[in-house]
Amino acid sequence: MNTRHPGRLRQVAALLSAVGLLVGACSTGATTAPSQAAASQPPASQAAASGGTKHVSIVNKDMTDADIKAAVQQEGSLVVANWTYTANDELVKQFKAYVKATYGVDIQFTYEGSQAPSVYLTKLYAAQKANNPSPYDVMAIEENYWSEAMANNAVDSYLPSDLIPNQKLVLDQFQHVPTSIAFQSTAFPAVVYEKSKVQMTKLMDLAKPELKGKVTLPLPGDITAGGFFLGLASELGKDYKDPAQMKEVVDWAVTNIGPNVLKYTSDSSEMQQLLRSGGANAVTFWNSLARLEYFSGKNNDATLLLPATVYPVNGYLWIPKGAAHPVLAQIFINWRLAPDVQFPNAWPIEHGPWAELSEGFLGPDFVNDVPDWFKADYANYYPSLDQIKTQFKTVDWDAYNKGVKEWQDYYAQKIGQ
Repeated sequence: MNTRHPGRLRQVAALLSAVGLLVGACSTGATTAPSQAAASQPPASQAAASGGTKHVSIVNKDMTDADIKAAVQQEGSLVVANWTYTANDELVKQFKAYVKATYGVDIQFTYEGSQAPSVYLTKLYAAQKANNPSPYDVMAIEENYWSEAMANNAVDSYLPSDLIPNQKLVLDQFQHVPTSIAFQSTAFPAVVYEKSKVQMTKLMDLAKPELKGKVTLPLPGDITAGGFFLGLASELGKDYKDPAQMKEVVDWAVTNIGPNVLKYTSDSSEMQQLLRSGGANAVTFWNSLARLEYFSGKNNDATLLLPATVYPVNGYLWIPKGAAHPVLAQIFINWRLAPDVQFPNAWPIEHGPWAELSEGFLGPDFVNDVPDWFKADYANYYPSLDQIKTQFKTVDWDAYNKGVKEWQDYYAQKIGQ
């Protein structure tokens, strides 16, 4: 089961919305209509090359503005596979308004959300095997799924493209040209702890005696556990590409952290309840849990542990082979990378949903977009650009995927799952 934070934390953010927490602060100056600030302007490359052509590599054409508008009109719809964000409906509204303002076309936009993105790959591979068009135009899911799809020859090439000028805003470390680009930079399985109860500087601190019976670790089998053990392996000087060494990491965790474990769980709502009740003082989940606890107004003691080395599991945008709407797919990708969408400060959404959509700096051009209401506390819940550049390491997902089942099964065996 995938336990990506937007899916698991949707209920939490929805609850914040329902009870009206922080409404005044979040809705100041907001309107109920989609923001038109960016939507009223065409993509930078189109404006700069007005009257000329743009090269669209995925269709191997040089297209004029009129050609692009005609293609948008002809395609008429878009299907994106992603997670279950609280603000999905607003995201759909904003993109449709952008397309209307930029191209004068009304489109149908299906934004599918799942807590288990592997189901998307199952459907994609089935369509591929049957020689049918892809059921999705854009995949916006974790990087490890892109790697798996690459191994199954299911990913199309689309970068660079003159329809995606925002590619230049994204650091090279977040690009897999020509097939994918990140729309997140700081998503990683992390430890969230109660700072008044324990001090932590590294993942190995979960073995501290004062945490006896006060820790949760993730269940085996998914990327939450995988990401946690990648970080722990780094602290122990082990190579995550070697299943034998990863078993040694599992042994260390079971021996040293095991006595402190209250429960093995990947249920975010359960972890929140345990933190707030004092049942647990350190839980292992996605880094976004810390900021959602902060925005809940119920647990300002919750603190994010940022280890010396972080292996992020970010969301990446890619286009499956056989996508029915490749032009709109690229327009969406460019829009999703825009600073005013990465930081949707003008959208009429509250702070919790905002914190789901916004996941760090993709490059220096985004640093000044932190909203005023979060500037004082942003660094407590998101890494800085310098930390992203120096502490965040690229994962060899091919090697990870080859060995992960062996040592995750070993982990399950060791904890009796």
